[in-house]
Amino acid sequence: MGNRRGIIAGAVAAGVVGAAAIGGIVAGATVLARRAVEGERLTEDPLEVVNLGEAQGLPAVVLRGVGAGLRGDYTLLLAQDTIRARVGKVLGRESGNVVRELLAVDRGELRPGLRGRLTGWWYADPAELGLRVEEITYPTELGDAKAWVIRPKLPRKKRWAVHVHGRGAEPVETLRGVLPLARAGVTSLVISYRGDEGAPASANGRFGLGISESHDVDAAIAEVRRRGAERVTLVGWSMGGTACMLAKQRGAHRDVIDGILLDSPALDWPDVLRVHARAAGAPAPLADIGLELLRNNVVKSGVEDGLDAGSLVPERFARDLDVPVMIQASRGDGYVPSAGAERLAQLRPDLVELRLVDKAKHVRLWNMDRDGWEDAAFRFASTLPRPAFRG
Repeated sequence: MGNRRGIIAGAVAAGVVGAAAIGGIVAGATVLARRAVEGERLTEDPLEVVNLGEAQGLPAVVLRGVGAGLRGDYTLLLAQDTIRARVGKVLGRESGNVVRELLAVDRGELRPGLRGRLTGWWYADPAELGLRVEEITYPTELGDAKAWVIRPKLPRKKRWAVHVHGRGAEPVETLRGVLPLARAGVTSLVISYRGDEGAPASANGRFGLGISESHDVDAAIAEVRRRGAERVTLVGWSMGGTACMLAKQRGAHRDVIDGILLDSPALDWPDVLRVHARAAGAPAPLADIGLELLRNNVVKSGVEDGLDAGSLVPERFARDLDVPVMIQASRGDGYVPSAGAERLAQLRPDLVELRLVDKAKHVRLWNMDRDGWEDAAFRFASTLPRPAFRG
């Protein structure tokens, strides 16, 4: 209770609120803090299937809803994710609806009236990549977690990559990043981590914003080292990017990491929480109080002794960085702003390459420009230097 009182007293002293509003402030900040670490899955804007047919001589589906007209290729998940289809380019618009090319129906029956969402995930199973796949488990400090080993057709000896998905996503999110690494001869380990299906439960059933998850990334690096890896490239999406950066900064196996490839990474968590506060109609200072509630363990998280999200900022990541980093990010990302990635690139231009676009949504850069994303990732993986010997 002392920590809680200190936080509120600080807020009052800073003039954020008057004493009469303390109860409301605590409640609001608590809600924001819990939202950041609770285990609900990230949901996209809801869509409805209006009709099926043809357009421009192609199979088509007519969709209604926010985001229905996003440029690129996406997976359409409907009826609580029990029906799965893939859609491509926009073929037209009619009465506020969007007509898209229907590329495939992978599961279930598509019909008018179904509701669901467009997601950036593309491959539903690693077998779709056309590469040799082995399902394994790897040991973590909490117990065994499932993973896929995906081997390229022409492997380069002792080179591996570990792929880490984002908050509220699933391992299949990262499969979009495997093929360009395979082209470079890199064998991939696509991991689950604490809190995922097929992995141990996280502390308090909540996320650690990359802090606790980085321990599982380090355990995955240990696994590929047992399998002969001498060089490991980390590939992280959203919060998975935070976990990758922390594994390089703090992990026991950080010396074998040769580079880090990131998509829409969360590199400034205080800024992310402030943006989410504003989106929820709350004043940004409430997010700062929420950060203190997490740090002082007043709001429980996936870090047992308190989550210091205030330390997850570009300045801290830049300080100890000693390997190349490629970041693909978008100024159109309203979920994890690109400002953190831009700041890290400014702080470490010697090591950080930033491929910045304008209009892609969160972790949708690949979907809008598959060739550009994969070519950049392939070039990065192909030209990484061997890690310096550190004794």
